Amino acid sequence: MMTPRCHACPDGTHILGMTKIPPKLANGMLYLRFGKLNSIKAARQMVKERPHLPGHSIGATLVAPLKDAIHTPDVIIIAANPEQMMWLCMAASYYSGQRFDFKVSGYNALCVEATVIPFTTGKINISLGCYGCRGASDISDDLMFMGIPLAEMPRIIRGLGELGKKAIPDSRAKIYLPL
Repeated sequence: MMTPRCHACPDGTHILGMTKIPPKLANGMLYLRFGKLNSIKAARQMVKERPHLPGHSIGATLVAPLKDAIHTPDVIIIAANPEQMMWLCMAASYYSGQRFDFKVSGYNALCVEATVIPFTTGKINISLGCYGCRGASDISDDLMFMGIPLAEMPRIIRGLGELGKKAIPDSRAKIYLPL
């Protein structure tokens, strides 16, 4: 159970609906101070565009490995390498053939891209990670993230099962076109 004080990022606590946005984040100054954007105009645009939950609408976040979850999660976040993300995307479109319109910026990765977007849209989203999650943790530089709304998990799991019968083993065996 993570209250706002347990989170490393004050921007994330606002985005996740636990607090109001701090003034230096709202006006973009913090992004300039850290050298993350070119101008105050760019910083304000980034803050304006990003989705967030209403301030003080959430009291805390519950974070746990899926196997240890004591409550049904709203969103499952997977940290994986790019090839594993490819298979997850393929599993998500296995039955429909759909392509995805992911919302990715490199800013507010786990809070916006892997949590709020899947939570509010009901659609999977990927994230490359961000300054905050990489700077405040030991996440390796070869990992990226996927936020999956709970309702999408059965379809993805079934798709992975089907891909595991032929496509994944053939790819690993470097069989692209059977003779």
